[in-house]
Amino acid sequence: MLVLGGCALSNLLPDWTSTDVAGPEPAYRFLIANKLKEVIGDAAPTDTLTISKAERLDSLKGASWRVCVKAQKFLLPPRYYAVFFQREQMVDSRLSVLIDQCELQSYSAFDWQAEANNPPVR
Repeated sequence: MLVLGGCALSNLLPDWTSTDVAGPEPAYRFLIANKLKEVIGDAAPTDTLTISKAERLDSLKGASWRVCVKAQKFLLPPRYYAVFFQREQMVDSRLSVLIDQCELQSYSAFDWQAEANNPPVR
């Protein structure tokens, strides 16, 4: 019978809060612009889009980067979307829920068509 102590076992499990899980800050503007249909359900929206900065956070799925996208049609309430990245890959997106805190973020203009044609320089 093999018995492992807690310390030995902990070295076998990934550290989900590690920077390695989240990776470096992603080129989120380019990535979201090119996967816009996956994020908001429309590849060519008529809404005015704005975007927040990337914020690193820890969640049940491990360390990640969260970016919020705000879609606004004239005179209608805005819709907020939360987009999550790990290791420079989009791993999840959804209509924002309270825990995402997208309504509290600061936003800047997001010209998704220009961003889609502006790959990151790395």
